[in-house]
Amino acid sequence: MNVQAFEELKRVLSGVPERQLDMTNWNSCACAHAIRDGWFRSQGFTDCNDFGRAAAFFQISRGEAEAVFSGRRGRDLTPAEVIEGIDRFLVMSTTRHEDEEAQNARRQAVIDGLLAKANKAAQAARRVATALVAVFF
Repeated sequence: MNVQAFEELKRVLSGVPERQLDMTNWNSCACAHAIRDGWFRSQGFTDCNDFGRAAAFFQISRGEAEAVFSGRRGRDLTPAEVIEGIDRFLVMSTTRHEDEEAQNARRQAVIDGLLAKANKAAQAARRVATALVAVFF
């Protein structure tokens, strides 16, 4: 996930008047405002008219892009509400990432334990094999 891009998007949105934001229209949504900004343009984000492009630039899944960048039916969103949504998304994604890291650490601990037991068993088998060879020769 491109956290810096989200922080820059929040910066851009904080300067957008409410009447100039329409999250249901690609010409005046958050992405449209972003592609007009110098930072985004310098990063190569110069065109955004579908969720796939937004997902690619912000390094998130298409489904996540739809959740972050689509409007709510029957209700206009203010720039402040979009910023709050981005903040919630960042917190959820960070928490999910931390949960995945914790799960990976637990998984690795189990694997390490199994490898240690297997190594001890292999050493014991070698000792038995060495003793048997010594008895027969």
